[in-house]
Amino acid sequence: MSQTFKISYYWEKLREANYFLEIVDANKIFVSLSYFLSLYKGQFIISVQEHDACFDLRPDLSTIFEDIPLVLEKLTKDTQLPVEFDFFEQGTDIGMLMERQGDIIKVRFETTAASAMKFQFLPDTNILVSAWEFLGQWLQFIRAVLDAIVELQPELVLDESYKQYTAHLSAVEELIIIKI
Repeated sequence: MSQTFKISYYWEKLREANYFLEIVDANKIFVSLSYFLSLYKGQFIISVQEHDACFDLRPDLSTIFEDIPLVLEKLTKDTQLPVEFDFFEQGTDIGMLMERQGDIIKVRFETTAASAMKFQFLPDTNILVSAWEFLGQWLQFIRAVLDAIVELQPELVLDESYKQYTAHLSAVEELIIIKI
């Protein structure tokens, strides 16, 4: 069983920064992500064994961004039911279901007729990957995004939504360090 899981990513600047738009009923960290995504374009590629699922930062990252810390935290121990990243934007429409059993995470993709053609090749069967590889790759990716957001808005680190978000990530990191 190959246990390869990797997230590669890049972004490039679209334009120079301009005013920062507040979004009603959104927390500061999500508003800051939206600002970052208005200035940069890019992709993140989730590679599970020989399968590559290529997502756009805009809008795909924004659909799962707020869920990432809690989903990762749930995957630090065995799960009774699958947890999911739901990429629901038109043109993507794909689910990534994950179940933890011991040191293995089973990853399965759910596509529909509405899913983009670039995702139709993904298997709808479980792909087994190392839990530590999986969690480590997600943490590396989301920490890079957070660093880029904070570089644009250093005051974000003082906001409660940022502190809560990063506290969940730190809890996952601590469990990885303990295990390794």
